[in-house]
Amino acid sequence: MPLSTARAQTARPVAVCRTTCRTRQTRIVFSNGSGGSGKPVVRQVLRVNKHHSSRHRLATPPHARFGDNFNGRSTDDDGYTADTPDALAATCPLPMNIEIKGDVPYSEASRRYRRTVFTNADWLQHRSNTRLFGNLSGTFTSGVVRSLVTEVTAVASLGLLCCVWNGLIGGFEDFHDVLHAPAFPNIHEVFLARLPALPFTLASPALGLLLVFRTNASYARWVEARVAWGRVVSHCRNVMRQSALWISINPDAKSSIQFSSSSETSFPVDQTISNDQHLHKIRCATWSFTRCLANRVSGPEDEMALQRALLTRLDASSANRLLRAPNRPLQALADLGRAMNALPVDEKRRVEMDKSVILLGDALETCKRIFTSPVPLVYTRHTARFLSCWLLLLPLALWEPFGSSWNHLAVVPASTLVAIFFFGIEELAVQLEEPFSILPLSKLCDNVWDGGVELYQEQWDGNSALGTSSPITENAAAEFAESVRL
Repeated sequence: MPLSTARAQTARPVAVCRTTCRTRQTRIVFSNGSGGSGKPVVRQVLRVNKHHSSRHRLATPPHARFGDNFNGRSTDDDGYTADTPDALAATCPLPMNIEIKGDVPYSEASRRYRRTVFTNADWLQHRSNTRLFGNLSGTFTSGVVRSLVTEVTAVASLGLLCCVWNGLIGGFEDFHDVLHAPAFPNIHEVFLARLPALPFTLASPALGLLLVFRTNASYARWVEARVAWGRVVSHCRNVMRQSALWISINPDAKSSIQFSSSSETSFPVDQTISNDQHLHKIRCATWSFTRCLANRVSGPEDEMALQRALLTRLDASSANRLLRAPNRPLQALADLGRAMNALPVDEKRRVEMDKSVILLGDALETCKRIFTSPVPLVYTRHTARFLSCWLLLLPLALWEPFGSSWNHLAVVPASTLVAIFFFGIEELAVQLEEPFSILPLSKLCDNVWDGGVELYQEQWDGNSALGTSSPITENAAAEFAESVRL
């Protein structure tokens, strides 16, 4: 469907977020109004981008080299869909309408939209001169505020109830500023819903410290998780780069098993397997480790996607072995070790490659520790109780300071605004405490797979280190030259 047709079919007065792609100059439009979720518009535009990016793919067909085994880029996968939450622009607001299944709250359903991957255009918008006004205008429609509807409504309701109760006991003013007698004159003023502000003033520093420590602890967990996954991607690329660089060239191998000798040791080499197949097994093993690790720190909704991905990109025996394994990342790491052991390289280089595998195991344990060990619950619960009591009683403390307002009704918006920001700080800590569901793990896994395609393309095409550049480099240079001319 043409892009103009998709826009015409979804034309309606909605709030629109527009983000211009830096390289393709394609305008992505998606609606976040009440008229619909805007998914048809996003889907059509992103399919155009996917088709446009086909010239960046390698010339090798996905199934040309290894039969039924997938051997293309991630975007060549038949099951790959670009209309995912990860594909939305990083600086665009969350969609207003999110499909929620069962009793899943909005805060949980919206986490998949927070897997941001910034580009240059996103950074330009992120530090634009109008960013403060844009952030203020989206205060009441932000994902954090929408996640706090229940808590903020409770504080606002208590503020309104406080005004009504005190008006019934102490009297109230009408719209003409005429003071009316109380509805319950026999009730003593001691029963007025009011508290002195001094206890809240004294408790504020302690509450602030608790919130700061809570947020810092959660943010430190997010940083550690992202650093661990950065090491995973880096060392997977190291393994693939070293295997492509150090693999022996044996195009005329005749025997099924030979022993390659070095000055220190000997190891068996299966020379019936070509170098291309060796490299393909290394790439599959490194990618399967990242994919199984992502599944390990994800929810059950990722199970079907994992099965489809493994059965598509791996051979049947390897995929079934991983799916049946009680600890899939460890099994994938063992498969990677066996694939490295089959490479026709000498022992010293094999030891160097194994160092990266050891660091992958360390990163696996780091992710497992973060996923299974939350911030101490005693700290989290005490902070939540302190904050809830402080905010729920805040309208009573604001009753007298807002005595100059009409019937003290300024208490309601003031307490609501304070509740939004204070509960929002605690919500940020909760969102960051478990970082894996808001990290773009699928993109990181695809980066490992696509990195193998790019690293091994020269080996497969038989190009020398001083040969011509790959089509990816030529296309990138052509795009850069065109952008400079524009």
